Amino acid sequence: MRTGIQDQGSSSEPIYRLAERTIRNWGLPYTSTVLDLGGGAGDFTGTLINYFEHVHLMDFAPLIQSGRIIYCSGNLNESLPYSDATFDAIVSLEVIEHLENPRYFVREIARIMKVNGLCLITTPNQVSLSSKLCLLLRSQFQHFQDKSYPAHITALLPIDLKRIIIEAGLTVKAISYTDDGRIPGTNIKWQIIPPLTGKSFSDNLAIVAAKA
Repeated sequence: MRTGIQDQGSSSEPIYRLAERTIRNWGLPYTSTVLDLGGGAGDFTGTLINYFEHVHLMDFAPLIQSGRIIYCSGNLNESLPYSDATFDAIVSLEVIEHLENPRYFVREIARIMKVNGLCLITTPNQVSLSSKLCLLLRSQFQHFQDKSYPAHITALLPIDLKRIIIEAGLTVKAISYTDDGRIPGTNIKWQIIPPLTGKSFSDNLAIVAAKA
């Protein structure tokens, strides 16, 4: 795998569940123009077509096959191959941490969003208890250890994401968490001890932004 390039990737079910809840709550029309940006193997694109007539999928090498999905390949570290104000909604799940320049990426998202458009970005949660313990003990964030390199190259805190989104001219609407996280050194989830949820006990976060 080349640094800053991920293709044919997929995410976890907790991330997909959170993303689907978010899309459902948006209540967008069936005819909305929607982009799964960095959709990899198309796992979540297949969910999006349950809500929209057509879905655009862009990735380095998209794989999914469907007549209702409009494919485009490209390098997400570069300019996105879409015109200004193309999309009503953009979803980018577990992509930004793979990229060299998250600020440029979000500026490109802002450029191709329509006015009143919405975007959803997810990424590993650096402020979870597990990630903080990993940083304390190993001097590396949980999902950015040597075993995750060169796939994961850009660790972002929630405040970083907020600043990047605002700098791009968008408005932060919400930050949420998957409520799914693993106790360090085990395969056991924090969630076996209710109510251990939220940012301290979730491995991933989601941020929603809007274009005024």
